[in-house]
Amino acid sequence: MNKQEFDPNLVTQFLNQYQDRGMMKWQGFYLSDHTASLNKVDREDEIKLNRRHSEQMALNEIESCLSQALEKSQVVRVERSLQDQNGYVVPFIEGKIEGYYQDKLMIGGEFIAINEIYAISLMK
Repeated sequence: MNKQEFDPNLVTQFLNQYQDRGMMKWQGFYLSDHTASLNKVDREDEIKLNRRHSEQMALNEIESCLSQALEKSQVVRVERSLQDQNGYVVPFIEGKIEGYYQDKLMIGGEFIAINEIYAISLMK
């Protein structure tokens, strides 16, 4: 459009009738950190949904594995017989046995009661 084709009525009509969509026009745009955050949540949910217990161990098997881990200072993986508020298996704990007191073990900075251990395995 050049000055010869300029129509002041058209400009007035545009200014009076145009309604900005506000935030509606931004809803289709996702920032990369938003998509990265959504992908992270999806991965965490996938891990949570697929986490399954191995076969439940008897108390004497658990104690045998614990004594071997203590003697050889090995890393263990503990599966607790707990569920989160949504009924999913809680994350497994891996680490060296840092200590114990009565019926509780200190592994990875957490106290774990021996009676809540579902299964335990030695890591290599």
